[in-house]
Amino acid sequence: MIRWLVVAAALAMAAPASAHTRSQSASHWTIRGDALDVRVEAAALDVTRLYADGARAPLNDTFANEVRANLIASAAGRACTPVGAPRAQTGGEGRVNATWRFSCPPGALARGPITIESRMFHDVAPSHLHFASLEGVGAARAEAVLIEARPRADLEPRVEPAAQTIWQAFSTFIPIGAAHVWGGLDHVAFILSLLLLSGGRLRAVVPAATGFTLGHTLTLGLAALNVIRPDSGTIEALIGFTIAFVALEAGGEGAARMRAWAPWIAAILCAAAGAAFFNWTNLAMLVWLGLALFVFAYPHGFPRGPNATPWLASIFGLIHGCGFAGALGELELPRQRLISALAGFNIGVELAQLTVIAAALALGWVVRRWGGACVLAWAPSLAAACLFAIGLYWFAGRALVVQF
Repeated sequence: MIRWLVVAAALAMAAPASAHTRSQSASHWTIRGDALDVRVEAAALDVTRLYADGARAPLNDTFANEVRANLIASAAGRACTPVGAPRAQTGGEGRVNATWRFSCPPGALARGPITIESRMFHDVAPSHLHFASLEGVGAARAEAVLIEARPRADLEPRVEPAAQTIWQAFSTFIPIGAAHVWGGLDHVAFILSLLLLSGGRLRAVVPAATGFTLGHTLTLGLAALNVIRPDSGTIEALIGFTIAFVALEAGGEGAARMRAWAPWIAAILCAAAGAAFFNWTNLAMLVWLGLALFVFAYPHGFPRGPNATPWLASIFGLIHGCGFAGALGELELPRQRLISALAGFNIGVELAQLTVIAAALALGWVVRRWGGACVLAWAPSLAAACLFAIGLYWFAGRALVVQF
């Protein structure tokens, strides 16, 4: 019966699942006399959102058109004029970038403020985050985060005392970290999968949340500090895998389901490894083989069920931490400010996770309190089936984009 529930959930959620995680882009502005030079970056996976009605224009042209139509600059209240058209090219690690120049009225950049407005991707991803950084003379910098509700910001590059700058970065990134969880459906789905696997018991949920925190904090820090440089497309595919894997064992009869399905899933992953051997790209053969080995070995000797939740959350938290790090890396903050931003972002993530856990536990209490016997019997399996379908859809869709 669970297989039919999975199929039905996958069909029902195929459309909304495309809005997988909060998309983001970045612009890096530099003052050069009376001109503003800008480099705009986005993930190639996000740029494909712009394809409409089956149109498949070149990726670089699509991104250049989006930049030209939705990026505006002005200085001291006077508009800056674009010079030519944006020049876009595909970069490494699944990125697309474009360079452009704006000519501003004489002396306007020195008088300030410099206003940056971005409405990029808002038509296809209303929750889109745009990180804008402005570099002035010497060490003067300014940053802003633009969203659909606040698409413009006034930037005045300046050099501030270190303590004040660090505190500003810390306090600014707390809400950004929280918004990254609330706006990222995949991170919420993973937390819910962990709750199901823990049986909704608080004494099992707390160690799981702690393990997830330790895991994602480690890789979040390493990735934000450029110690490791994970590919964003690969990480998004692996996040979908973590959701599907945990949900497969959550709900009723999860252990038996895992034993039955694990060999088949491992075989599919081995086939994907073979395809990667002939088409060596970002999601490489060793990643597929590693996943296949883990899935095959998991039912034989690893901790299982609720007891497995903390260590499984820790391992998969390493993957999610790399996903969180993209929001910080876009700004290219100086090292001392990056540390404080990292701390604030992490606290925001934790606060958002707590709200998701609290809401889910409250809903579970309502179901146990007033749900009938039929609801109580089917609710865990139905929720696990839906989460498995979502995770599988995200994993397959993102892996195909990265692989091919």
